[in-house]
Amino acid sequence: MSTGIFGLLLAPPQQATAKHHEWQGRSGRFWITTVYPLFADFEPISSVYVMVKRNPNGTCSPIYIGQTDNLRRRMIEHTQEKLIAAYRLGANELHAHFLAQTDSERFAVETDLRNGHSTPINDQPSAAGGLFGLGALYQATERRSSLGDLLSGH
Repeated sequence: MSTGIFGLLLAPPQQATAKHHEWQGRSGRFWITTVYPLFADFEPISSVYVMVKRNPNGTCSPIYIGQTDNLRRRMIEHTQEKLIAAYRLGANELHAHFLAQTDSERFAVETDLRNGHSTPINDQPSAAGGLFGLGALYQATERRSSLGDLLSGH
């Protein structure tokens, strides 16, 4: 192997070892994603993406699910907030689904995945239930209103 700058220029390209992961949405459909390191340099391509904590036993926990028409730009936008929050929660991978091309296709895939998984840093509620479910938010609002009425004498 050559050394120096010419060695770097003439070195054969590294073989990519693309890994894939399938995420199941609430619909029961599986969505294939390509696995990347969380802080990879992405192409400006549209995708649905999942910030993921790969656990020591190999299982994956979704931390955040989103969609974009430009993955590079979106990850830069997320750097100060979502990406760092996901990293602090143990995220170490980003899974990207590239087959949904239009805004409506990406939104449908994102919605299906979000409704099938509870993600701790998504702002919108999901239908996955628990504290993240729409019903839980509605009931909490109703209880607060009732408690407020009791305290104010209404």
